[in-house]
Amino acid sequence: MCLKCHGCMDEERVALHQIKSSINSPQGTAFSSWYGEDCCQWEGVECNPSTTRVIRISFHHRRDQSLPELWYPNATLFAQFKDLQELDLPGNQIGGLVSPNELARLKQLQKIDFRDNSIKVGSHLCWGKIPSLRFLDLSTNKLQGNIPKCLCENLRVKELFLSDNLLIGNIGTCLRNMTSLEHVDLSDNSFNGSFPSLPISNLTNIQSVILSGNEFKGRISLSHFANLSRLSYLDISWNSLEVETESITWVPSFNLSVLNLAACNLKIIPSFISSQRHLESLDLSYNSLIGKIPSWMLDNVSKKLQLRRNGFIGPFPKSSQNSSQLSGLDISDNFLSGSFPEDIGLNIPALRYLNASWNNFSGRLPPSFVRMKQLLFLELSGNQFNGEIPYGMTSNMSSLEYLGLSRNNLTGDVLPKNSSLPKLRWLYLHRNHLTGNFPDSLSKSMDLLLADIRETDMSGELSSYLHVLPQIRVLLLGGNNFEGEIPQQLCQMRHLHVLDLSRNNLSGGIPKCIDNITSWTNETPGLNFPWDPWTTFEFNTKGRSYTYRGRYTSYLLAIDMSLNRSTGTIPLQMTQLDQIRTLNLSNNLLTGQIPVTFTNMKQLESLDLSRNILSGKVPPELIQLNFLEVFYVSFNNLSGRLPLPIGQFGAFDKSCYLGNPGLCGPPLDKECDEVLEKPPSFFPNKATINTLLLPSLCVPFFFFF
Repeated sequence: MCLKCHGCMDEERVALHQIKSSINSPQGTAFSSWYGEDCCQWEGVECNPSTTRVIRISFHHRRDQSLPELWYPNATLFAQFKDLQELDLPGNQIGGLVSPNELARLKQLQKIDFRDNSIKVGSHLCWGKIPSLRFLDLSTNKLQGNIPKCLCENLRVKELFLSDNLLIGNIGTCLRNMTSLEHVDLSDNSFNGSFPSLPISNLTNIQSVILSGNEFKGRISLSHFANLSRLSYLDISWNSLEVETESITWVPSFNLSVLNLAACNLKIIPSFISSQRHLESLDLSYNSLIGKIPSWMLDNVSKKLQLRRNGFIGPFPKSSQNSSQLSGLDISDNFLSGSFPEDIGLNIPALRYLNASWNNFSGRLPPSFVRMKQLLFLELSGNQFNGEIPYGMTSNMSSLEYLGLSRNNLTGDVLPKNSSLPKLRWLYLHRNHLTGNFPDSLSKSMDLLLADIRETDMSGELSSYLHVLPQIRVLLLGGNNFEGEIPQQLCQMRHLHVLDLSRNNLSGGIPKCIDNITSWTNETPGLNFPWDPWTTFEFNTKGRSYTYRGRYTSYLLAIDMSLNRSTGTIPLQMTQLDQIRTLNLSNNLLTGQIPVTFTNMKQLESLDLSRNILSGKVPPELIQLNFLEVFYVSFNNLSGRLPLPIGQFGAFDKSCYLGNPGLCGPPLDKECDEVLEKPPSFFPNKATINTLLLPSLCVPFFFFF
């Protein structure tokens, strides 16, 4: 903001109003805060205090996202600012520029930032040569085809960012001409052909090269970059490259701070890396590296070391010095074994992220974790740890947000008594041998988003120990030994997306307050789910187990109460949950009729009511459920004509209705009489209850075209 201006140029004030009208067309609301005559004081505008001319336009995400069409601003609007140096328009739904060549009139323009828009056609960016241009960011658009030749004519550009587009072809020709480049990021496109080693090796001023996530092929020798003395950041991960491990030792002139060689078909660690003593981040994940992890890696890398999914063996890596300053370490999915070092809290005291999951570590968890005061993320699932969870791990690690200990052999209480994890958001403890009641200490974790404590040996009355978790989105408690009624406290957890209470011994009725959970009735539930790459869980639906990760977790809205002893009728309030996609109430003792109001649940994809004691008809109105893929009502006491086999119901075969002798009509072989006899009533006794509580055998039949 220009604090010393006393006004702004009249013609530039008028031009800004024209831009405001354009960005708001047809009915936007951007820049409602603009008032007064001094446009130098307006939001997103910066002026030269001496000349009062506009030198910077910075409109970040200002166009109303609800507007139906893309914005195609006329470049003449911006060409009126003769002293303009920076034009920043990220996140404004720009589809391209009209008359882009007008920008060439701006003789002082140094920076163009059009990232995070919807530009598809490169010709909409052909503004010609702008000799003053030094910075160009077109990342996260929808650019297609080859890099527009007209962009490559800006030979003095020092920083070029084209990542996350749909660009293809060879980039060598463009890079060969742009010899002033210092930073280039072309990641996450579909560039192909041979890796442009020679053009890059001629960029003598280059400092960072990011070409990950493309389709470059062939062998590459990093020795080509030996003379790039200013190179500090190199990322060529996730291509189809094979990085050669040189037989002849070469000494690079550069000192890298970041080196990312993930998925580069490495079989041996390139020898030159050991000479890079100023590395902040090293990623060698998803290769075929074997042997022990060398100690120099923990010495040379100061911040983040990623070695995920290789073939490393041996014990937990240890620095040759007294301690390492690493803040992030990922050694998951290898073949490391043995006990965790007892003094890990002293060896790597600054760790904020530790992932050692899916190895063969064993023994007890070391108490020295308590010294890791800065640890945010701890993932040790898929090992063979035994014994109890140390009290210090859950009492003094006040920064911990993620705790993963699933699929181990841990015993004792789920969480030690008097645990306190005030910042905990993700908790994974499933498939251990933990006992006791639902942990009372989780009442202190007010920000908890996900708790996966399935398939442990927890027991007791769930309703007596479950506290209201106000932010919980995913609560997975299946496969335990909980008893008593389904807790009414669930109705106060209004943000729940996924609830799994299956395979317990819960009894009583389904709470009628269940429609208080507003995320199951909100038309945009994903907006209430703060998804994160750390969020991942498995869930059974449609007859199989699916893994949900990251942003996709926000779109699953599901309830599984199967394999319990719930009684009573299906409450009408449950059928008001119109955003639920999966509902499984099978293998219970539910009675009464199937509510016609299930038709309210327009998003239902899977409905399993099998192996209960339901009676009456299968409501013919259910054919209105247009997204229903799986439908189970087998082994009940249902009768009457089945819904017409049209729409989704045309995909369900007779196995979905087995065990209901009173049902008739297609797809069953039994035809319906004009007057149906009342079917024999079926009231289970104790001898038949256990027969009811069996896994459903119904498998839907689908037609594929």
